[in-house]
Amino acid sequence: MTAFRRFMRWRRERRWNARGSALVAVTFMATAMLILSLTVFQFGWQDAVLAKRDESHARALFLAESGLAMGLSWLKAQDAPPDSTTTMHPFGAYPQTLAGGTYTVTIEPDALNPGATRLIYTIRSTATSEGRTRILELDVSTGTVANYLYLTNRESMPGGGTPLWFCDSDVIDGPMFTNDQISIFGDPEFLDIVGSAYGGPDDAGNDPGFLYYNGNEHNHIESAAPSNAPHDNPIFHEGYELGLPEIDYPTASAVNDLEVMAAAAGITLTLGPYDIWLSRPDENGEPTYGYVSYSRKDKNEWTDVDLHGFNGIIYVHSGLTIRGTLDGEVTIVSGGFVDVVDDVLYRDSDANGPSPNCDDLLGLIAGTDINIVNNEPNQTDCVIHAAMVAINNTMRVENWNVGSPRGTLTLYGSLAQDFRGPVGTGYWQDGEFIISTGYQKDYHYDVRLRNYSPPGFIEFLQSGFYTKLYWREITPDC
Repeated sequence: MTAFRRFMRWRRERRWNARGSALVAVTFMATAMLILSLTVFQFGWQDAVLAKRDESHARALFLAESGLAMGLSWLKAQDAPPDSTTTMHPFGAYPQTLAGGTYTVTIEPDALNPGATRLIYTIRSTATSEGRTRILELDVSTGTVANYLYLTNRESMPGGGTPLWFCDSDVIDGPMFTNDQISIFGDPEFLDIVGSAYGGPDDAGNDPGFLYYNGNEHNHIESAAPSNAPHDNPIFHEGYELGLPEIDYPTASAVNDLEVMAAAAGITLTLGPYDIWLSRPDENGEPTYGYVSYSRKDKNEWTDVDLHGFNGIIYVHSGLTIRGTLDGEVTIVSGGFVDVVDDVLYRDSDANGPSPNCDDLLGLIAGTDINIVNNEPNQTDCVIHAAMVAINNTMRVENWNVGSPRGTLTLYGSLAQDFRGPVGTGYWQDGEFIISTGYQKDYHYDVRLRNYSPPGFIEFLQSGFYTKLYWREITPDC
């Protein structure tokens, strides 16, 4: 074989070998691409499955939350809190269909409800969406106006729409609710949950939001944001809720009902007004603990009554004044005004309010106003231990905008007002709020009022609102 022919044969063999190597490489690459494509598809499919599961998981939670809300709405819609002792099925025992899933709601009354003054229920909502199930429970209790340190129907003074402001110097250390808009000036501090019905389902003409002072008296703004930096920076330690349903604020009929209760087994005083003195000093100057005393106003002709000798309700047809130290439980109701003429205290208390085991409890209810009188005893501070209610007006300080500062108005208890009443005036100086007239506020919630009420409050001062006690998820995912 010639050299030329050997050379050509070598070229042909080399060409075929190259073609074979290329074919192997292409086959390998195709196989790798196929494997990669299958892997990507597998991951994509798994992601789609997980996304679908997450969507179903979230939808089941939404359905369960909706079930709790509907169960609570059903309770509120009843003419009276249910007296059932067995499980209730407000929407039927079988699953109901909603938004691509199902839910079932049950309401379980607490075993201690029969005969209790405050009723507790557990709302249980079980929801399922595409195989994902979430189970939630909410404990609620019937409530009265005393479930709040601070409750108002309107956040303005009587006779005018001018708002009253929560200011830098205010620290509200209990639950608060208003059917009106909350007005913020500076940096007030709220230590418990805050709620407002402004812009809620009963107030379709407005949008939920705060009214912020915004630096000057002519430039206020409305906003649902939790602050209005740099001017207004309230601190909400336990959060806030806006646009809630209104609370049914008590009307004059509650006063009439308490009058009936007093007539049945309590004390009714006519031809007033009257002076009321808790633990009035005897002839030796010693307080008569466990007694309440009354006299026609300025007559100084006293009748002393053992607090254990009646049902705990005293009704005065007209106005009354009050002072003294309570040792026991009583609710004092006026068809007109209540004038606080000196400190009103619990016997089992100190400078920090009622002791942990205090068994003294006062309800103070005015058909119109509760007034902190501008007299000598009240010129240097005034302290009140009571659950106070101004049915048809307000709690306010007499001559709140004139004279000199009178120190601090301290409350341990609760305060409910139809209108919000003024306490004093002040101004800013070097970053500090200075009281000009009236009092500095120092309000504290008596936490016993979460579970106990003065006589007559549960019967006639229910707020039409169920207090949320505890939310929990029983089955996170099953």
